[in-house]
Amino acid sequence: MTSWKASAGQYLAPLEAAEVARSMPTDLLVRVAYQESHFREDIISGQVKSPAGCVGLMQLNPVDFPGAGQDWRQDILTAADYLVRLYAEHEDWQLAVAAYNWGPGNLRKFLLGKATMPKETTDYITEVFTDVPVAGSLFNTDTQEFYA
Repeated sequence: MTSWKASAGQYLAPLEAAEVARSMPTDLLVRVAYQESHFREDIISGQVKSPAGCVGLMQLNPVDFPGAGQDWRQDILTAADYLVRLYAEHEDWQLAVAAYNWGPGNLRKFLLGKATMPKETTDYITEVFTDVPVAGSLFNTDTQEFYA
């Protein structure tokens, strides 16, 4: 088992169950959770917040997701549902994860050629899809490079 997955501890089974229940690619939600919180208790508990005010295991913003950070089990379900909605919109898991990280509005601007994806998001995509090789339109999982 990879170190990022092994570090999931008590969160692994609920994350995997949410993936199965929502027909998500294996390990994608687990890897996104790791990317967001690294399964650190100070982040999951809300003691540490992101500069954008995101909280909890899945780093959800309470402005957009009322109750975020109050129950990590609910945060898993909220994040899974959100990723599935983003996937339904884009029909591409890489684009869904980019929208999860950067925001759907920013991703739309990028897709229209009106914005450049920031390094934080390209790094996020690279790290997630290097570990969980799901094909998409942003990142070639074989060469581990972004498409031109």
